[in-house]
Amino acid sequence: MTGRATDPAADPMVEAERRRAEALELSGWGERFTFFQPQNLCFWVYLALTGIGVFQVWSFFGPKVGFYAEAFATGAVLCGLCGAAWALWFHHIDRWERQPRGLVVAALIWGAVPATFAFAMTVNTAMLSIYAKLFGQAWTADWAAGFTAPFTEEAAKLCGFVLIMGLAPRLVRTANDGLIIGAFVGLGFAAFEDFLYAANSTATAFGTDPVGNAVQISFTRIAVSFVSHPLFSALVCSGAIYLLGTVAQERRVGRGLALVLAGMFLHFTWDDAGGLGNGNGLQMIGVMLGSILLAMVILRAAFRAAAPREHQFVRDILAPEVVAGVVTAEEVESVVDRKSAKAYRRAGPQHHTRRARKHLRHAILDLTHDLARATNDPDGADGAGAEAVDRSRAEVARLRGLAEPQPGG
Repeated sequence: MTGRATDPAADPMVEAERRRAEALELSGWGERFTFFQPQNLCFWVYLALTGIGVFQVWSFFGPKVGFYAEAFATGAVLCGLCGAAWALWFHHIDRWERQPRGLVVAALIWGAVPATFAFAMTVNTAMLSIYAKLFGQAWTADWAAGFTAPFTEEAAKLCGFVLIMGLAPRLVRTANDGLIIGAFVGLGFAAFEDFLYAANSTATAFGTDPVGNAVQISFTRIAVSFVSHPLFSALVCSGAIYLLGTVAQERRVGRGLALVLAGMFLHFTWDDAGGLGNGNGLQMIGVMLGSILLAMVILRAAFRAAAPREHQFVRDILAPEVVAGVVTAEEVESVVDRKSAKAYRRAGPQHHTRRARKHLRHAILDLTHDLARATNDPDGADGAGAEAVDRSRAEVARLRGLAEPQPGG
């Protein structure tokens, strides 16, 4: 009796491995980020503009440091701690492709130094001077900030995002990448701008209670840190991904323009809340609260629109694990789909099983990241990378045992 040859294409594991390979190639999940790229023009442009920004920082603060050192240090610590807290939160919401630490640092530095001092401060000062001459001081006080910053500052932050795309073309590919990395660029800008306001308040008060002024302005700015530059640049940079299109993200010009304009419009309403509120304090607060509410709605919509692409990457990366029985299709859907996640947790008949199912979902996502790193990291295919995958698989198995109903429970 002659046996028939098996068609490799009909083998579920072969098909699953093909899906994983294609997903990793498209997404760049697990890729390393190398900042030092002397063969890459983006690297030298980034360095040059950062150097200009550092020079501008020293030119601005250097002459004042001797007089207000204590106040400057207080403002720097407060704004730095606030920035660190927001950075941890952004890392927490970066559920899908976790951005490499070096890439995040590059984004933060760009927002803090080149975008703020090499671009925005110089251009803003010039524009505000022109507006005052053209339209007078009263109009300038009400409207000049909103007709300047949304253009100059968002363009400055976007320039850095484009450079980062050039430095990490395999890592920055989806709208979700734009949201997360854009938020980090904006966070760097916000933290340094907050410090700049604190420093200016000290200098303009001619040294009267310098530490108190620095603390007051720092806390005032910190209170609204998220609903400012991180949010604006997250929308703008995500829109840029849609406008440009990548191998992993289909070009959507309409959606891209909508997100870019939304980020700029929210920036306008935030900076010109006084003018929009007709100089009335209560109306100004109403404008700001309305802007915050609108911003949250748009941001939520942007994340939801970006999520399906990331969800499919998770499904494809885990496809061989499903075939091998490491995870189930139901468990994978509970990771990527909100309704499935709720149904999966509620299906646990006991409190401890529902809690275990919640932890199991996180463990499955950790397994996805470990698989990506072990595959794409040339040093992780064996050794540390393979060991991390084995530990993640063991953790999934352990939690599944806890997630199942116990006899007599």
